[in-house]
Amino acid sequence: MEDWTGTSFASPLLAREAVFAMQRLQRVCERGAQPFAVTVKAFLALTATPPVDDNAVKNLAERTLGRGSASADRLDTPLARTGVMIWQGVLEDEKDIAKIQVPIPADWWKEAEDPYLRLIVAWDPPVNAAVKDLWGTRKLTARLKMHPDVPRAQYPSRSVPHRSYPLLERIYDLRKLPLHAKVEGDFWLIEIAYEQAAEYHPAMTFPPQQRVAFAAELADLGQRRLSPQPALQSLSATTTMTRLTVPPTVARLPIVLKTPI
Repeated sequence: MEDWTGTSFASPLLAREAVFAMQRLQRVCERGAQPFAVTVKAFLALTATPPVDDNAVKNLAERTLGRGSASADRLDTPLARTGVMIWQGVLEDEKDIAKIQVPIPADWWKEAEDPYLRLIVAWDPPVNAAVKDLWGTRKLTARLKMHPDVPRAQYPSRSVPHRSYPLLERIYDLRKLPLHAKVEGDFWLIEIAYEQAAEYHPAMTFPPQQRVAFAAELADLGQRRLSPQPALQSLSATTTMTRLTVPPTVARLPIVLKTPI
């Protein structure tokens, strides 16, 4: 019989890094705005160091060892070989679709040997323990498109959804474009929406607003490992993409507890 460190050891270490990330993201928030917990969750999941760096056992390691070691250090010292973007916002209801322009420089896309975009989206839906095998009552969808007029979204080369945990991971091979599609410009589009997947707890009424955030990383997985950083920094629009904010019209509504009949 052997003793191994588990969640009782990992939880306080993860909480520490979450606090560090929250403090550092607060520095780049507009006045009156705060980083969401889902923003921190998406970033830490994206930048976690895998426990095993071996493709032969990668899937097994993810199932048994999780995403690896989380750290907020990359907020202070980003990697030069990749480009990371963070966004947070609020969906007003099921009909609302957040449309976010993300910079994917065309020059870098053309020169990179194997350009990829890794996208992790997090949200905090109301939960209901009575819903078997589901738990979360809202299902979120995310689509990547080259521009708004493209009828078909980019198909991910790998998608890692979860039936109950509100975290969605998708990896896009940016070379595999939809039929007849062409890269136009330096910005692509991410569309995020949610739908009701289960009933709320009968004793509670929740507002339709939904907090959501994503962290995305551009990288060249080819032998050259061409960094997207020079191309990203050369775009004039990226000089303004330095602050986290929330829509000013968002109303903070409380959860209503119903009296049992």
